[in-house]
Amino acid sequence: MPRRPTLLEEIQSKSVPVYALQHPDKRVTLKLKNPESGEAVVENAALISFVYNLTGPRRPQPSEEPEKTIYGNLRPWKKSPIPDFVVVAESTDLTGAPVLAWDGKKSLQGVVPWGRPVVGVVSGQEADYWTVIVDPKAMAVAKQQQAVRQAAALKKIALTTPPEIIPPVVVPAPRAVAPPPPEPEPVVAVDGVPVEEDKIDFDYTGDPFTVNADGHFVGDDGFVVPMDFDEFYQRFPKYVLNWVKKRLNRFMVDEDVEDWTQDLLIHMKWLPQASKHRNPGANGRKKGCADVVETFNPYQQYGASERRFRNYINFCLANKFNTVQSKRQKNPVCRPGNVAFGVSLDETETQLNSDEFIHSNSSHLAATAERVQKQHDDRLFTNQFKDYVRKEDPSVFPAIEALEACGPMGEAAEYMGVNEQEFSRYRARLKQLAECFLKSQPVPRQRKPYKKRAASA
Repeated sequence: MPRRPTLLEEIQSKSVPVYALQHPDKRVTLKLKNPESGEAVVENAALISFVYNLTGPRRPQPSEEPEKTIYGNLRPWKKSPIPDFVVVAESTDLTGAPVLAWDGKKSLQGVVPWGRPVVGVVSGQEADYWTVIVDPKAMAVAKQQQAVRQAAALKKIALTTPPEIIPPVVVPAPRAVAPPPPEPEPVVAVDGVPVEEDKIDFDYTGDPFTVNADGHFVGDDGFVVPMDFDEFYQRFPKYVLNWVKKRLNRFMVDEDVEDWTQDLLIHMKWLPQASKHRNPGANGRKKGCADVVETFNPYQQYGASERRFRNYINFCLANKFNTVQSKRQKNPVCRPGNVAFGVSLDETETQLNSDEFIHSNSSHLAATAERVQKQHDDRLFTNQFKDYVRKEDPSVFPAIEALEACGPMGEAAEYMGVNEQEFSRYRARLKQLAECFLKSQPVPRQRKPYKKRAASA
């Protein structure tokens, strides 16, 4: 009974054509003629052509051919709009080529017309344009699909755009004429500079949010932003602790995690005395802000949802963590590789700074230096071997990239889009090149792949 092919073998045995748009400079002008009404319309059109047949489970990387050529042709389209029509060009002569209504795709797989309506066929060339005989029914379907796409795009824009904030109009009640009161003095900060009130940006483009009766910001996902640090710590008591454990890559709470947590909690609870956020009127608060949570501004963070608030808190924690860690790294006393010369291990007796004492206590420093030097030498050796392979046999260089990216042989073969038998051939060639590289021998020619003979009757 014959063996049933695996899913990977079935995918590799199929051949899928890949099409892509040509360079924008190759755009053509079409004259669309309606045979029923006699109306003629001039439109620009892009050219799409066949590039290669895809036989692997996925398309190659953009740095490899033929995807590299496709990327070079598609890159200029980022600066110019894609026309509403494309012509499937098989040669320089477009006579007989189908014209499709297009939706902006730059590259796709499958068989023409990929579910797009064929609005007509190129009948010939006149002057500097190509004449197309239009199918009225297909053109009507194309216009209907274009209207649906435009309506969906406008609906998406309307959903993401917050409603316009219009302040209510207050009509003052009539009253007796009285002398105007003296102008109030501006609120003066600590440094003597008046603080301006927060201005609402009517060009706000972030996520919509509201303010409830208690003055809390409510995001579009229903999340209620805490008013201050006390409320934040009451609702999320282990937030800073979990953040420190994740940052230090620790799975348990030790002394280092506790120290960092306390330092960051103090930073979140009290703002510096000279902080600009303590000035009266800062962030819309009459008395200013007292902690980091009160400085959260939904207009600056483009929303008041939970992900926006957590991103702001994580940003503040990371800033403080990086600042303290940088100061500790610059402090010689805090370096872990320091050796207390002249002091015994039990720190009770002082000794002379002899060479014997220094060498006996610096073994871990020597081991660290040797490990760093070995890593540097291995990196240089690997780069030299890469240059050697790229020079002698560049066809097997993608196998090195696959091994570096994946590791196991099966995953590397799938990464390259080849079977394990063909990848074993690449691997054997790399071993042969490595031996020649180490022994400075000439590189022999690679044998052709073995072809199985057909079984005789």
